[in-house]
Amino acid sequence: MRCEVPLARPCLGEAELRAIERVLASGRLVLGPEVERFEEAVARRCGRAHAVAVSSGTTALEIALQAIGVGPGDEVLVAAFTWPSPAHAVRRVGARPVLVDVDPHEWNATPEAFAAARSPRTVAAIAIDQFGFPARLDALEAALPGVALVEDAACALGASLHGRACGGWGLVACLSFHPRKVLTTAEGGMCLTDDAALAARMRELRNHGQRAPGRFVQPAGNARMSELHAAVGLAQLERLDERLAERARLYTRYRDALGDRLQWQRPAPGARPVYQTAGVLLGEELADRRDALVEVAAQRGIELGRLSYALGRLRSLESFVSAPLPVSEQLERAGLALPLWPGLDEASQDRVIEFLVDWTSKS
Repeated sequence: MRCEVPLARPCLGEAELRAIERVLASGRLVLGPEVERFEEAVARRCGRAHAVAVSSGTTALEIALQAIGVGPGDEVLVAAFTWPSPAHAVRRVGARPVLVDVDPHEWNATPEAFAAARSPRTVAAIAIDQFGFPARLDALEAALPGVALVEDAACALGASLHGRACGGWGLVACLSFHPRKVLTTAEGGMCLTDDAALAARMRELRNHGQRAPGRFVQPAGNARMSELHAAVGLAQLERLDERLAERARLYTRYRDALGDRLQWQRPAPGARPVYQTAGVLLGEELADRRDALVEVAAQRGIELGRLSYALGRLRSLESFVSAPLPVSEQLERAGLALPLWPGLDEASQDRVIEFLVDWTSKS
């Protein structure tokens, strides 16, 4: 089947091509000025003192947890509705993820639920800005004294809460630059912090445990971002605000056209989202037909997607369920992602809208 209206499409053009050519002409592909410039630019954007560019958003989470000192015997609180990376990162450093259900309207972790799930073994919590909608990060920090808060801002570059940029919260924040994110480097991620010692540990962990050339102070792998990826990121950053405005316009157009036929994610008070995903929930009468809806849409050239995952239902994480997670399970069952990317033309968006109006009218 031909996909005429894809779920997502990265915005790449002449600026990115020129950036790649610049790096190739320089002859330096790793540990050079492009990565340094990209780190400085993103740190400035997020109001952080330090940024450490790495190979992916998942790697950023793992390195952040390692640098904080999370390990065997520790517990880390994780929102139960998300992509598996945060909980998998906890497992990969040898700790136990504690899956916590999310708010049914905001789809993010709540301070009350995180505080209730805390135990004497809890050393960290990962708060996720789901789909570019900031979590209640200020309240989460206040509810978890003595616990290291990691902000998973993978989808939220450019978003803010009470005027403070996402990526600027917690002991450390992590970004992703996957092709579906609001800014892409093809693959890549970043750790952001105001703690100089923590930043230094993360730099060691991304580069074979080296504190200085040839001075290996701990065993670690290679998680460096290349100069090519960073150069693409810098080109993308120049047009980020323009592309965020386009995402907001398209998201608003969906909401105006579809209204209460579908349920929409609610921003937290003081939150300014960036609409990385146009996520919706089908009503109860349609939830069990979600997969059929996706299949029929594909037959008509429209790509719709599942929203995300209830982590407790995944084979890799099911043994870590210690309490019911009904909201996460309902979000997985009824959730749907609509095509949304800068450059999506109104005629194509109208096809999506008309399809969904027709489908929901038949329920």
